[in-house]
Amino acid sequence: MLLNPFLPCEGPPTFQEEYRGSYVPRVIKTGFGLQVVAPYTPYVAVAGKDKLYFINTRLDTETAKHMKEKIEKASVPKEDEYIAIDEISATAEVKNVVTGETTFVFDPSFARIAFARGMNRHNPELKLPEPEPAGDWLVTYDLDNSLLGNATEEGG
Repeated sequence: MLLNPFLPCEGPPTFQEEYRGSYVPRVIKTGFGLQVVAPYTPYVAVAGKDKLYFINTRLDTETAKHMKEKIEKASVPKEDEYIAIDEISATAEVKNVVTGETTFVFDPSFARIAFARGMNRHNPELKLPEPEPAGDWLVTYDLDNSLLGNATEEGG
């Protein structure tokens, strides 16, 4: 049984090198401003408006897809959704702003890792372990300078 889904393998991580270094991601304009778009691979996820998170390529494709989905749901805002975090049960879900309907539920183990800092702040009794900075797993792009000319309108 894996205790930490972010460290499933022993040894140093491996990444899809073609999406690191000099790679320039596609950028779109959204209601929240410019947003990088992850390449079509399960091993790279959007992790913020200007960040790509690289998933260890030693994971099988289905596990990588599962992790990518969770990372992107936690990191990329949508105008009609918000993340509802329950600090008592240490769970999180995405809800529709208008209807209050739950549109996505995070795995409890993922929620306890991804939202640990906020959960601990609102419920110090939880004492959840907080993840270390992402380091090489996360690449930040300068959207204002190098990629502004590449931005396209977001599709409907």
